[in-house]
Amino acid sequence: MDIKCVEDFLSLAVTRNFSRSADHRNVTQPTFSRRIRALEAWVGSELVDRSTHPLTLTDAGKLFNETGSKAIRMLNDARAMLKARHTT
Repeated sequence: MDIKCVEDFLSLAVTRNFSRSADHRNVTQPTFSRRIRALEAWVGSELVDRSTHPLTLTDAGKLFNETGSKAIRMLNDARAMLKARHTT
């Protein structure tokens, strides 16, 4: 799974809007939607209820938002630590 898809989902969880999140992530809305669908296929569950406006997260989406946020923070922290090791 591409980490960009997780970051896209985390943006969507904040904005609750595909177009705004796509703009924020500097991709077209169709590309953004495909990434969210790919993430949902990867986790095997719908993460977003698209029938509501603004959209809402499903129970699976709420769980993935929580755990995905932690995972991204941990990856960013690990990357920063490794970069710091190379500059010392």
